[in-house]
Amino acid sequence: MKKALLVLLLLSSKAFATTEDPHQQFDMSHNMTNQSTITFIQTNNVQETCDKESRNKGLGGFGYSVEACSFWTKTTCTVITAPTANFHTIGHEIRHCLQGSWHK
Repeated sequence: MKKALLVLLLLSSKAFATTEDPHQQFDMSHNMTNQSTITFIQTNNVQETCDKESRNKGLGGFGYSVEACSFWTKTTCTVITAPTANFHTIGHEIRHCLQGSWHK
């Protein structure tokens, strides 16, 4: 029973993670900033680099798998990705640069 619940939880979390529609419209008037200096970091180990940066900022790491991450203030933003990334991933992280934690 425990294994069945674990499998169901994993499948539902995977489904949740992949339901984001890259073409969905969102309100740009909710931006916390419209101007930011963005630094891109490409790494072969995104998870390790994102967790390390999160801990360095006192955020404690992610505790879940990430394909990319970003850390932002109203004036600066750091985006961490693999050496290759798609438009959806970059757009997702840049939205964080503009709107902060928009998918609470």
